[in-house]
Amino acid sequence: MSPEKIKTASLRERFSRWFESPLGSEVFNSEEQQLQDILPEFFGYHILQYGYSAGSDYLESSRIVNKTILFLDYTEIKQSLNAIHTSAEELPVAADSIDVIVLPHILEYSKDPHKLLREMERVLIGEGRAIIIGINPMSLWGLWHLFLCWWGEMPWSGRLISIPRIKDWMSLLDFEVEKTKRFFFIPPLRSQKLLHKFKPLERLGHYCWPIFGGLYIVIAKKRVVPLNPIKMQWRTKKKVIGAGVIEPSTRNGYLRK
Repeated sequence: MSPEKIKTASLRERFSRWFESPLGSEVFNSEEQQLQDILPEFFGYHILQYGYSAGSDYLESSRIVNKTILFLDYTEIKQSLNAIHTSAEELPVAADSIDVIVLPHILEYSKDPHKLLREMERVLIGEGRAIIIGINPMSLWGLWHLFLCWWGEMPWSGRLISIPRIKDWMSLLDFEVEKTKRFFFIPPLRSQKLLHKFKPLERLGHYCWPIFGGLYIVIAKKRVVPLNPIKMQWRTKKKVIGAGVIEPSTRNGYLRK
């Protein structure tokens, strides 16, 4: 394994452990609550989630029967889960086979986010959905990131990606962004008591400063390009009979004299 891959795996492992902290637990519960309002709307045969740990199962509210979690660089998996060990940028999944993909904080810790998105586009069926969850740089969380990213603390060690940039990337892959939502207006505090004291900000933030939510969800649909056959305009090449005289046209079924 290359040093870059080892570093990426280490960051993902630390981020997975961060979900067990008071703040990480609040984040996971909030993200899961958002998905409870989104996933039941989508139907199909297969839904896929990029995962960090066996505890981060975002797919419980989905009505799709075949649920699969891609665990990245980890070995502990629940027996009841349909899981695969893989790299985020190289999926052992057939093309055009997945109906919905959930990517919670995966782009932030990817060594090659463009390749990851291309792989996602490859395995999604036409009109399949991609659900991307990330930390909003234009928020208090983004401000915390500016000061703490140098110290290697979680979740500030990743690369924060803004919603406009994600929209640009998805447009290049011929995706249509159907919905964006910002949520979790509570400051990123470590204390469980302080987190509960700031709970009223969650409801207030949706009305007063909705664009400054600490987290976001982007829902994008893979477009299907229709193959319209081009009608060929067949033209009969006119022959020169002689002395510069051109053969008359017979389009109307008779010869003009």
